[in-house]
Amino acid sequence: MQAGGAFIDAAGGQHPRNAWYMAGWDRDVPAGEVVAITVLGQPLVLARDDAGAVFAMEDRCPHRAAPLSRGKCEQGGVRCWYHGVRFAADGRAVEVPGQDTIPPALKVRTFPVVERHAAIWVWLGDAALADPDRVVDFVGYRHPDWAMTPGRLDYVAPARLIHDNLLDLSHIAYVHKDTFAGGSDASATGWLAARMTTTTLPNGIAVERAMGGMPPNPAGGSVADGADVWSRYEFTVPGTFIQTTERYAPGSMDPANPARCPGQSLFDTFTCQAVTPLTADTTCYFFAFGPRSANADRQDFFADLGLRAFLEDKAMIEAQWRTLQATHTGIMPLAMDQAVLKYEAVNKRLLKAEMEQA
Repeated sequence: MQAGGAFIDAAGGQHPRNAWYMAGWDRDVPAGEVVAITVLGQPLVLARDDAGAVFAMEDRCPHRAAPLSRGKCEQGGVRCWYHGVRFAADGRAVEVPGQDTIPPALKVRTFPVVERHAAIWVWLGDAALADPDRVVDFVGYRHPDWAMTPGRLDYVAPARLIHDNLLDLSHIAYVHKDTFAGGSDASATGWLAARMTTTTLPNGIAVERAMGGMPPNPAGGSVADGADVWSRYEFTVPGTFIQTTERYAPGSMDPANPARCPGQSLFDTFTCQAVTPLTADTTCYFFAFGPRSANADRQDFFADLGLRAFLEDKAMIEAQWRTLQATHTGIMPLAMDQAVLKYEAVNKRLLKAEMEQA
């Protein structure tokens, strides 16, 4: 669905077309393979040319409308497996079996694509505006400072609901009590009581939480005596999330004014995530999570912990979507939703600017 330059999902979320959307991790598109993905309702194929560069094109052969994702990678392009027409990475038809002359109009629409931070990003809007420098500083699972494990989950739910989930982390006390809160009532209560500061960014929001005197928690790196915890995340348009969490020795924070500590942290974790609307009511959720490289021996533990927690989110959000569909009722924002509301204001401003520029 479209409204001006926006893609509208089934929950009313508006997603700009002039933005970079994550279409996969770099490892998701091996050399010699054709990979299908739909982004903002647009079926795409991803593949690599002979130099290893990723390209993206419409998943449709202009001859008989066969999906190119059923084809093969050949000579740096894609061959349709219906009648054998071969297309170069730039979309031009370069071979038609049994035909010497190739009509100039026989070509496939291509889309800007860039590979950064161990991820593949596609642009569905005006190609002239596709500046690679607009890709968010995502860090990615190959960053040398972190020992992160990448993954993805496919949701049967609109992207807006996943945005709301990531913007409001108060749900950790309930949805993730047995994972990120370590099964501890004290951890869950401490998270809810944490001092929270929300800042508006040019392209999203940043949220900081400071929590003094948190109890020991395996999800916190097994700091035996507990820790003072500082966390900061950024959620930026069109749907990327990065978060750093640092643990300090108990008593490092001023109880009356908890904030990030200037000293050396005991244990840190980092996560980078991206929410990509596939269709109006399906979404792809990419994630990587782990400790610092100095604690790489804990990478598998955090990979398992993160996946279990993200599956908890998926179960809740898909159930929420089924309820919304069945009841045909809206939602009621509360005080805890300030980050959601501030992000929506930023997104609306950027969408308005995009439409005025068109």
